Amino acid sequence: MLHQFTIGLFSLIIVTMLTVSESAADDVPGSADHPLTGRFEGSTITAYERLAFDEVAVARRPQEVATVEGAVTRLAYEYPEGAALAQVARNFEQQLGNEGFSVKLACSQDECGGMSYEVEQFGNSPSWADRFNYRYIMGTLARPEGAVHATFFGSVNNGIVRAVVTVTEEEEMGFEMVAAEEMQSSIADTGRVALYGLHFAVDDATIQPESTPTLDEIARYLAANPDLSVVIVGHTDNQGTLPYNLDLSARRAAAVRDALVEGYGIASERLSHAGAGFLAPVATNTTEGGRALNRRVEIIAR
Repeated sequence: MLHQFTIGLFSLIIVTMLTVSESAADDVPGSADHPLTGRFEGSTITAYERLAFDEVAVARRPQEVATVEGAVTRLAYEYPEGAALAQVARNFEQQLGNEGFSVKLACSQDECGGMSYEVEQFGNSPSWADRFNYRYIMGTLARPEGAVHATFFGSVNNGIVRAVVTVTEEEEMGFEMVAAEEMQSSIADTGRVALYGLHFAVDDATIQPESTPTLDEIARYLAANPDLSVVIVGHTDNQGTLPYNLDLSARRAAAVRDALVEGYGIASERLSHAGAGFLAPVATNTTEGGRALNRRVEIIAR
């Protein structure tokens, strides 16, 4: 369903692009460059759309397409005569680097997977995109308020370089902190409680300062139940390999255990830890919202 929506949406955008570019040299009214992706000198915005929320298909690795969601800006560009596709693509990639993006994939048609790709997955219409001559770039910017994903899909039509740039701005999901009383109730009912207020550095087990309120509540719950022993279990999303995520989740669980022992005086023999990686998801891993739900720490009564 998403795939069909993407095709239809961008078919409309491309029609607009072809119509506007023939009648005006200036940008389409109401449009503006996204501040993080900028503009290639001499290019023209020929179609523009800004949605408060939508889903976008992105590829972080060849032939691996995933879905991200959030506020979406789509821009269709026509580049000046004489501009080369490789030059335009390289300029976009450099701009992402200047803004602090991590470029996950930058490839041509052969490197991207050749004809195994469907062009529409990148939000383009075959009416102007050449499947045998295109460039695709995808980058991610990590931010406390939510990641930003930017993609570029460019091709050449009748000697003119055209591209669609899509920027998806995620919003960090606002999970409420779980109080000690809620932990008591959840564990009494189900034997476990999922915690989303424990934050770690990216790809690391270092607990961030904003985790303190949740650590306070865990310690309060354990102090109120002195005979209880628990297992602290770390969970990740499915980005990366299974061995990597099993190790990362175990290290994060160990960091929580150590914080409770060293910072709150909880007896170490009451606390065990384990890492489940992405083996016990509670939501889909195909969207960022689902992955955010899967990244958690659970307390399980032993």
